[in-house]
Amino acid sequence: MALLRQGVRVWNDWRRDNAQVMPSLVGADLSHTDLSQADFQTTDLSGADLSGDNFSGANLHHANLSGANLTGAQLTGDDLIEATLRGANLIGANLSGADLSGANLIGANLIGVDLRDATLTNAVLRSANLRYAKLQRANLTNADFTDAILSHTDLTDVLLAGTTLTGADTSDAKLIQAH
Repeated sequence: MALLRQGVRVWNDWRRDNAQVMPSLVGADLSHTDLSQADFQTTDLSGADLSGDNFSGANLHHANLSGANLTGAQLTGDDLIEATLRGANLIGANLSGADLSGANLIGANLIGVDLRDATLTNAVLRSANLRYAKLQRANLTNADFTDAILSHTDLTDVLLAGTTLTGADTSDAKLIQAH
């Protein structure tokens, strides 16, 4: 935490010099912090309060964000490949253009989340709540939405090849030109 409080540049320099270390920021309160361009690859941020944070352009590849509070966070264009967001709260978060390939979002709260142009290839969103989410032009190839809530979700022009929707609630979802 001391390194991170010195700024993203100091944190990223330390991460570059200590690439083998898997930092633990479990339960940390980093709410309303500018963490854009930060390198959190393989960092354990489970249970952390990251609400209102700016993570734009951050590297969260393989990060553990289980149970984290990311309400209203900015994660546009982020690398969240194979990240774990199991049970995370992402209400109103902006993940437009983010890469969530292979991410674990089981039971995540994604009400009103912006996932336009995001990549969710092979992501697991079982029992996730995506009510009122914006998924226009998202790549959902081989994603698993088993028992997910997709009511009132905008699925305009999404890629759905191999997507599992077994038991999903798609009532009042907007599904136009999906392929």
